[in-house]
Amino acid sequence: MNTEQVGQSVTPVSGDRWARRVGRAVLRPFRPVDEVARTIALGAGLQRSTATGRRIAVDDLGTGADAAVVAALMARALAHFRHDRVLAVDATGREPSLATRLGAAGPGDLARTDAAVFETVCEGLGEVTDRLWTARTDPADADAYAAGLLPVSRFFGVTLVVGEHGGGFLETVAPGAHARVRVVRATRDAVLRVGRELDVMAAEGRSREAERTVVVVFDQERGEDRGLDVARTAKIIAESGAEVIALPHDRHLAQGTAVLPRRIAENTHRLVQTVAVAALDRAIDGGPSTGSGR
Repeated sequence: MNTEQVGQSVTPVSGDRWARRVGRAVLRPFRPVDEVARTIALGAGLQRSTATGRRIAVDDLGTGADAAVVAALMARALAHFRHDRVLAVDATGREPSLATRLGAAGPGDLARTDAAVFETVCEGLGEVTDRLWTARTDPADADAYAAGLLPVSRFFGVTLVVGEHGGGFLETVAPGAHARVRVVRATRDAVLRVGRELDVMAAEGRSREAERTVVVVFDQERGEDRGLDVARTAKIIAESGAEVIALPHDRHLAQGTAVLPRRIAENTHRLVQTVAVAALDRAIDGGPSTGSGR
């Protein structure tokens, strides 16, 4: 991630190169039936109804991965397909912020929300669309979970919380989260770290927590560790019950600016929807599902 570009005027590039975009446009009417069916299944998975609001915690496990951009992509995918509202909470304290990634009208502030009715809640939130809202909070403020997040999240079908690993807010949210997404860099050190974390869960009898986990191996710098065998790593980590999804390098995401859906690579769109469905399945079912999104 080129952090020097944050806050500067940057011309957005597309995730797919020109030749690939043209080829995709030409071949779109001739897409295979199984690809169309997979797209429909992903959309149906994202639309799964929830009896009560579901909370999904997202963090980088201290690996330095850009968890906020993955959370922003998930939030957009969920808000696009669902018929209820989605809230994305930023507890990272990093730049670019989640609000910047989402292109929100304002960053919002969880501490300024009045949870009396939805109209008063909106006054403290940043609006992205009529179904997607965002707010920031102090990463170290553990009390903001009960005082701010719980009363506000009842107005939303899905609440995503992206936070700092070890931060007071995230560590308070995570035990009660219905699912967890761990975004790690595509390096051997990072995947070993998440593997050790899952091993600890198993040793402590927390296998259900591992089953509620989705691991995203994010290649945010192209070919960051060419010695990493992602396919083999995914199989090993999957033995814990967690799901592993590799998110390849995307030139648009690497710019570190607002995420423009039309600029993201087609493969990125599909994989992020896969991540969102996997997390939502776990949030609803308490573990892996064989539902419509799988």
